[in-house]
Amino acid sequence: MRRILLAHDLELLLVVLFWGFNVTVVKRCLHEMEPLAFNIVRFSLAAVTLMALTLWWDGPPRLAPAEIRRFLLLALLGHALYQICFVLGLARTTASSTALIFGSTPVVVGILSRAAGHERVGWAGAAGALVAFGGVALIVHGGTNAGAGAQGPPAAWLGNLLVMAAVVVWSAYTVLSRDLLRSHSPLRVTALALSLGTLMMLPVSIPSLAGQDWAAIGLVTWAGIGYSFVFALVISYILWYRSVRTVGNLRTALYSNLVPVSGALFGVWLLHERLNAGIGAGAALILVGILLSRWSDARERRAAGEPVIVGEA
Repeated sequence: MRRILLAHDLELLLVVLFWGFNVTVVKRCLHEMEPLAFNIVRFSLAAVTLMALTLWWDGPPRLAPAEIRRFLLLALLGHALYQICFVLGLARTTASSTALIFGSTPVVVGILSRAAGHERVGWAGAAGALVAFGGVALIVHGGTNAGAGAQGPPAAWLGNLLVMAAVVVWSAYTVLSRDLLRSHSPLRVTALALSLGTLMMLPVSIPSLAGQDWAAIGLVTWAGIGYSFVFALVISYILWYRSVRTVGNLRTALYSNLVPVSGALFGVWLLHERLNAGIGAGAALILVGILLSRWSDARERRAAGEPVIVGEA
């Protein structure tokens, strides 16, 4: 059991680095590409790659009508709505603010898991959720003063809200995927949901594709697209699903605590973004909220006689 957990630790640490760096990569690519055009290009490449892999390894899918409806819901939440909110939000705010707001993901997953009956959330977990959301509110407000480039403070405020919306739909996606992972491999779930989500994003992306100046895209941006679809989509999504199936929703989401840290550091280091007092205080509150939620989860499992995952409070 310890070896299994260690393997998932290492896999999810890779996901943390891939996703943390991806926020900076996407922000850099949006200097030369329209947000929705960028997203549909990388998702189309990822969809083709994943479908080819799943047909090779798992064969053609056999789905019940109820499973088809669940896949359509996952595609809408976890790929279409999530990615539209994410990329439009990131285009209006900083990479560091985006990464820090995503730090509230474990708390949102915990709340939704509790609502779905998958996990238990005690009073300390509820308090942690309130503290973490207070931190998000500070970051949203602080981001208006930190600036988001040429678009200015109002765009940063809207961008932060869009990023928070992305957190909510991604958390719902994580919770709802668990049932499908009992009967389908992580690769198949990833491939089908992402491919359907790509088709859903296509209609709203057509104007951006038509208006994109393709001659203005440089080698660095094309390399960024390659990194984003291979590492942040194909590899990371498969590893994330593997962990959800093996150790559960909330315990997987706990590893995403490190994504905001790495994402903010990459943004400050590579994009020369600055963090003000409001953003710093918000990040601290999110961390306190996560620690409260983790402590509550560990205490509930001890009371039920369940094992506590190594590294949890």
